[in-house]
Amino acid sequence: MTEGPPFIVDDDHRLRFACACASAVPIGAEPWVAIVNQRKLNDGTKELILNAIYDQPRTITQLAELLGISAPAVHRHVVDLLGDELIQEVDPAAQRSRGGERYYRPNFPVVLAADRTALQPVLEDLAADIAAAFGRRQNALANALAQTSLPARGEPVEMLLHYLYATATRLARARLEADGALPAWPEHADGSRWIWWAEEALETEVV
Repeated sequence: MTEGPPFIVDDDHRLRFACACASAVPIGAEPWVAIVNQRKLNDGTKELILNAIYDQPRTITQLAELLGISAPAVHRHVVDLLGDELIQEVDPAAQRSRGGERYYRPNFPVVLAADRTALQPVLEDLAADIAAAFGRRQNALANALAQTSLPARGEPVEMLLHYLYATATRLARARLEADGALPAWPEHADGSRWIWWAEEALETEVV
């Protein structure tokens, strides 16, 4: 699979930041970059709407009452969210046939706290394997860094280690995508390719 939009290199955009989200250039290095670069969630109200509908579908009237916002304002945000494919109508054909208000829900996976608890043991094991693999290669990484200009230029080792880890995980994802172990990023109506998800916070977390 391709990495997404091409990385446009010119005199003003030669640096590839640690997070592609920080760049104004349409870099497709992470599956969620288009959400940030295209400012699909740039308004805090949209985030409030998503938080209000993830556990149960709601109508514009219900959202207006719940959030203390006018129905026309909610409608504008809902239209934007629909256009950006971040929400969807729930059984729209049935609602229209009944003449009732339309209900909306997120158009992306939401991992509930109970789901995350069930997944956590496997994720912890995978994280341990990844951390151990990175640790085993510290000498090899140090030797490779010694062959570069970075130490002579006084670049801090702490930041270089973060760079190496981030680059390795990006390359690993590219391999998994090429092998079909990870699916291709879907193309959306506006031509952008992205994958988005949300995670419900555990009760023990500070949000």
